[in-house]
Parts: sequence; structure tokens; C-alpha cells
Amino acid sequence: MPTLKLRQDHARSLPYIGSTIKQQCIYWDASLKGFGLRVYPSQQRVYVCSYRIKRRKRLALLGRANVLTLDEARRKAVTYLGKVANSEDPKQERDQLRDPIKFEALCIAYIEGYAKKKKKTWRDDESSLKRLVTPKLKGRFAISVEAADIEAIHARVGVDHPYAANRILMVLRKMWNWAKVAGLLPKDCPSPVTGIVKFRERLRRRFITTAEMPRFLQALEQEDSEFARHAIWLLLLTGLRSNELLKAKWSDVDWDVGTLFIGLTKNGDPLLTPLSDAAIAKLKAIHRIAGNPYIICGQKPGDHFKALGPPLRRILRRAGLEDIRIHDLRRTVGSWLAQAGESLHLIGNVLNHRDPRTTAGYAYFQTQQRRDALGSHGDKVLTLAGSQVHLQKKIVSTDTLLTSPLADRK
Repeated sequence: MPTLKLRQDHARSLPYIGSTIKQQCIYWDASLKGFGLRVYPSQQRVYVCSYRIKRRKRLALLGRANVLTLDEARRKAVTYLGKVANSEDPKQERDQLRDPIKFEALCIAYIEGYAKKKKKTWRDDESSLKRLVTPKLKGRFAISVEAADIEAIHARVGVDHPYAANRILMVLRKMWNWAKVAGLLPKDCPSPVTGIVKFRERLRRRFITTAEMPRFLQALEQEDSEFARHAIWLLLLTGLRSNELLKAKWSDVDWDVGTLFIGLTKNGDPLLTPLSDAAIAKLKAIHRIAGNPYIICGQKPGDHFKALGPPLRRILRRAGLEDIRIHDLRRTVGSWLAQAGESLHLIGNVLNHRDPRTTAGYAYFQTQQRRDALGSHGDKVLTLAGSQVHLQKKIVSTDTLLTSPLADRK
């Protein structure tokens, strides 16, 4: 194919050269390697850019010669070649823009291609997308979704469910990043969650206190669902996550050593849970069902128990307690171990935490323990203050406090 220094008038005057109608006719620019003008038998003229990426030769169309000037086309070719130098394929990005994926199809591809393979909580992602996001963006191309669209969804959901609204942002951010790697979106396609401010989330600190535990256990023993009752007891005695316990099988119990093997945990590591004498006694009290390998059996033959939420709510109503969730039982174990003086390292090992900061979030103390700690601290301060403060402390009586100006102001 001919090479020459392209000029603006060539866009109209250069003829088609070729022996067959399918043969390409490209005039290459002598001043910029890879840039040229393609002439078709129909006399249509298009600026092109040729390059190699990953040992693959590519020919990208820059635009028609009757639309772009020579200088505009040459600048566009320089941009394309710059992307190639950074191992980016500009033609692939243009093809993605020309045939973009719909938002619904992107959600399905993300669930099937990533979430199901790499996330144990993929059902939560799928549910959030189907219920809260897809209905509002149905029919839209993914590349057309903007931050304003997601902000409207985030604000609407966050009025009643701020945590769920924030999870939407996390799922969409992960989906967009994965789609770029998978080639479903251009690499320079901006994420629609960028700049959106999350709702404030408060760290949950609820656990069952020593004052609440007698009422809770009394109500637990009145629960009609036998396997739900056993499951909640074992959660209190082992600190396991509910899914880990519900999926545990009798074959996982080592009666001689006193352990329960959990093959797949939340953090991906196998766990060998030690069983206390109380936990072993509770396990021995559980009725085994023939043909069902699970410790906590469900209603379907051969299946495990599914949801502990409904029986827990019944227990709380009988006990007169509020705002306790299944995971709070695990938090109770961590808190009570901390109150007993166990180290955070040991507690983290019991609860199978990778990050010590996670364990610290479970180490809560009873109000009385905090009061005792502050009382000891106060006594030390007064001791160091000297005898004069002690004398004043003895002189000030209850009657004086009640008749003081401060008491009147209160």
C-alpha cells in the first residue's frame, strides 16, 4: 500500500487502488507511522489507525474524512497509539461503546461470573440488585448509568434502611471494577458510585448481659422447636456463626478429643472448634434423625435447619427482651470472655477472627464492671490528691448537697 505525506486535499482526491472489490486500499502517512486514509471502492474515505497489541494486529476506524479534518484525525491517532503504549486496546473500548451491555445483563454477568464463584454472600448481592436497583434502571445501558441515578436510589433506600443502602454502593463498586477487568465495560468508564457519601453506620454493641441471661435461658427452654432450641444453646456455648453450626454434621464431631470441625468458615479458613463439657452434654442430648447427617435438622428430610430468626423472636417476646439478633449470641460469647479476663488474642482464636480489630469489637463490658473500674480509678486519684481533699469529702454531707445552690438549679 502506498506511503506518502498526507495533506488535507488528499481526503478528496486520492483514488481507490485495488484489483478486487474486497482489497483494502490504505494510503499511509509518512509522518505518523500507523496513521492512514482508507479509500473504499464506493469512494467513501475513512481515517484509520493500525497498531499491534499482544501480538495481534488491529485496525481502528477514526472517523469519516468528510467529518474529521486531517489534523483532528492525526491527533486522534496519536491518542490511540498512546493507549496502545499503555497496553490498552482503543478499538476494544470503542467496540464496547458501540455495542454496550444493558444494566440487567451486567448484573447477571456479575453474579454468574464473579459473585457465585468468589463470594459466599452472593445471594445477598443478587437480592439487593434485583429488589432495589434493577427495577429503577431497567432498559438502561450500563455505560449510561451516572452517579445521580445511584444517588437517588441510595437516598430512597437509606431513609428506612441505611445499612442496606450502603451495601448497594459496595456491590455496585465491585461490579463496575469486575466488569472493566472482564471486558464488559471500557476501562475508562467511571464508576457511578464515585462521590456518593454513605449513610452513617453505628457499631453494634448489643449482647446478652448477666442480668438478662436468666430470663433469656428460661424463655429458650420453653421454645417448642427442638432443633432451634439446641442450635441457640450451642451458639451460646461455642461462639460459632449460625451458618457454621447449622451446616455442621455429626461426622464433624470428634468425641474423643472434644472438637467440632468446621470445613469452610466466613474468612475461608477451616476451623477446629473446641467443645466444652457443657457443649458436649448439649450435643449428646440432641435427637438424631435417621438419614439426616446434620446436627441441627430441618423440616425437609436430609436437610439442615434454615432460619433461626423466627424462633429467636419468639424467645425474646417470652423473655421480655428487645433488639437481640442471632449474631449477638456470638458477640455475647466474645464479650463474656473479655469480662473474664481472657486476652484478645485468645478470644480472636476462639471466634476465628483474622483481624484483631474485629475481636476488639466484641470485647464489651457490663455496666457494673465499668462502674467498678471507674470507682477504683477515682479512689487512686483522691489518694494522690492529699488529706485536704479527703477532709472536704467527709465534711460535705447529704443535707449540705440538698440545700446547695447547685441542687436548687437542678
